[in-house]
Amino acid sequence: MLGKVLILAWGASWQFAAAAPWVQEDGAWYSRVSFGDESVEDLNGHRIDAYAEYGLTSKLTLTAKYDRIAYSNGSDFDADGWRSNLRYQLLQYGPLHVSLEAGLLQGAAIGGRNGCDKLGGEIGAGLAWSGSWRNRQSFLFGEVMGRFHSDCQRDRIAAGFGQQTSEHIWSITQAWVERGGGNADSNKIQTELVWRTDVADFSIGYRRENGGFFEEESAFLALAKQF
Repeated sequence: MLGKVLILAWGASWQFAAAAPWVQEDGAWYSRVSFGDESVEDLNGHRIDAYAEYGLTSKLTLTAKYDRIAYSNGSDFDADGWRSNLRYQLLQYGPLHVSLEAGLLQGAAIGGRNGCDKLGGEIGAGLAWSGSWRNRQSFLFGEVMGRFHSDCQRDRIAAGFGQQTSEHIWSITQAWVERGGGNADSNKIQTELVWRTDVADFSIGYRRENGGFFEEESAFLALAKQF
């Protein structure tokens, strides 16, 4: 299972997004917790994931993520996993941001099975834009990542688009395509509505993944806050 939820940002301190090209300000925190109901073939499960970012400098951000999935009718497939990366802002030119990212990950809930659950590394790059489009605040990003384990190798392309639809509501759509060894083929799309308040951001969303040998659906709720 991939089950990764992105967290997107535009500007220096405005953030919705995980694993996208933006970085945190020096000393700033961002955190998000998500709760989801998932169905995979005949299995029904509950997923919780926690994600955080911390700005080590104005150009370097540390990220950490933990996922756990438990199936009510198939505990043999329960899994967890973690990921920790460093994201470096390579270039900022007006509304354009370019970043590099590298780190470690482990566990089937993050990397999948068939050898991809072992301790491994990943490296990637991202490009993002944010600004006004059709008189609405918007953002757009793309990302390429490669993952390497002793018995598994996978490559992923991700893209996302978000736009402010009203004073406090944002609509976000994201897609992932992953290829590699160990039954890695996966196509995933996610839609999400985010309600932004002065206290925190509240999200509701839907995700669908076609993994070739399986199909997975998930509905989730999320709470996020910038510190």
